Amino acid sequence: MNREVFLIRNYWDKLKKVLVSAETFRFYWRTYVLSKAESVDPSLYIISYPKCGRTWLRIMLQKYAELSGHTPRFFNDSALVEISDGWVVKFEHDVGNWVPAPPKLENVVFNKEKYKGKKLLFLIRDPRDVLVSSWYHLKYRENIYRKDLKDFIYEDLVGINKVIRFFNEFYENRETPADFKVMSYEKFHSDTFGQLSEMLTFAGFPVDEERAQKAVDASKFSNMSKMESSGVLKEPWMKPGDKNKANSKKIRKGKVGGFRQELEQQDIDFLNRQIKEHLHPDLLSMLPESDFEK
Repeated sequence: MNREVFLIRNYWDKLKKVLVSAETFRFYWRTYVLSKAESVDPSLYIISYPKCGRTWLRIMLQKYAELSGHTPRFFNDSALVEISDGWVVKFEHDVGNWVPAPPKLENVVFNKEKYKGKKLLFLIRDPRDVLVSSWYHLKYRENIYRKDLKDFIYEDLVGINKVIRFFNEFYENRETPADFKVMSYEKFHSDTFGQLSEMLTFAGFPVDEERAQKAVDASKFSNMSKMESSGVLKEPWMKPGDKNKANSKKIRKGKVGGFRQELEQQDIDFLNRQIKEHLHPDLLSMLPESDFEK
């Protein structure tokens, strides 16, 4: 799949959505037009490749801020979240973004000027699970990718080489920001309270254990999925692509190691080789499986 085809299909998908929903049109207008007039210097960047758990972290942080009695400022840019007076977090995919189309592999480059002197939290996830979740999203939610999962993982535009390069670019430039921390989706799953507390500490906030636990409980996948299905989450990007199809949901399964039920063994073996040979060793050591041990 080339970038031009992706671009055309993405625009077509968005056009169909805005034609049937005034709410979606207003959201896109604010996000991609009005937001350009906003000048906000984030206190913290949270960077991730798509499908690494950004939505989960965002809901937890928003809930923690709400429980702290903070009424966040409204931004046209939906990637900005104020969690305390004047303290703004920006959630970004940066060069991993799919909108309006993913950059070519060779253009996935860390922007040193943008992040110099900034505080940056980098969220990673097992690339094998990232790919499975990405395929479901682009095939069933956006109707952009039309081929099978076993084809998807080999695509330079969205496959394993793109995920690995993105991870490595940010980690290998970790000395550029004033403060850098890498956290994993898998660790958030196994110790959600502890990881949320660690993230708040890194962000510079005192941790209230009762509020943190309530934020964790509110953001459990079962609760998030119910919120999406019921329409409580108003943003268009938090609604199912098709309410009658479970595979089109934004919050689908969130499983750790779910790729094993989705991929054939020969494809898993290929991914394992690519990850072991090319992913930075520090990041490799954070993956939960033993497939990469010597």
